[in-house]
Amino acid sequence: MDAIPDKKAEKQFQDMLAALTAMPAWSEKQQLELEMAREISVEMLRLAESMRDGSTDIETCLTMLKYAKVMDFVLTTLASRRDIAPQTLRVIFKLAGLKVDEAYPG
Repeated sequence: MDAIPDKKAEKQFQDMLAALTAMPAWSEKQQLELEMAREISVEMLRLAESMRDGSTDIETCLTMLKYAKVMDFVLTTLASRRDIAPQTLRVIFKLAGLKVDEAYPG
């Protein structure tokens, strides 16, 4: 058994560890998408509070579901580091009745 550690293996391990712990570099477009998801979450919170206060109807529940689906799409796509086509995002937001940030490209 070799008592001297393998420097190449150690270097590969350190490189892998650095890649896993590196903070993602968000593009300006991705930061806008993240901000729009945050705004959806604020609106969902507002809806949830109104539902808690007793004004729950099917329309409010369906609106909450639409918002949740959009937010899930945006956050899942960002988490997997895939790119969202601006036109796709605009269509999804329009179908959910949400406003797209003016600064968003496309």
